[in-house]
Amino acid sequence: MQEGYLDQRLIGQRFIIKPTDLTDGVAFYGILYHLHTGDTVEITAVSAHGLTVTIIAPQQ
Repeated sequence: MQEGYLDQRLIGQRFIIKPTDLTDGVAFYGILYHLHTGDTVEITAVSAHGLTVTIIAPQQ
């Protein structure tokens, strides 16, 4: 199996952020990004550094 194959299959997957998924946000290169409980996100890219998600529907 080629390297990164399983990660590539995650692109397009959507999920709703639950309280157990994060506490204060996500830190990357020292920058804090805030996702909120109830946000619906989609995985839009993968790399050796992690997943890129886009908020599809903000919490209501």
